[in-house]
Amino acid sequence: MGVLKKKVSASTLMETLVATSIILIVFVVASLILLNTFKSVVQRDTFSVQNRLEVLQYLNAHQKITLPYDETFEAYEITIETVEEEGIQYTIYEAKKADQKTPLILREIQ
Repeated sequence: MGVLKKKVSASTLMETLVATSIILIVFVVASLILLNTFKSVVQRDTFSVQNRLEVLQYLNAHQKITLPYDETFEAYEITIETVEEEGIQYTIYEAKKADQKTPLILREIQ
């Protein structure tokens, strides 16, 4: 049998705890950043309401709805109205959330 003459270096318990806590802190920070990113993407997702506005544009073009028009779609308040500015008649499609500062607006010249 051979005798182990070389000394094996090992880390102390304190070094292991410090390394583990650093790894955990990095993991928590990364998780919070990802959570914030996904939350902002979900809040800014306007695909469904844009799709609904396009459907309403189609219905308006084929006289299936009467103007002015109001509806609530998901968390959005949708209004459609006709406005005349400088002799040009516009149809304004507006979708706004209660907590949103600027509404999503589409203008269509008639």
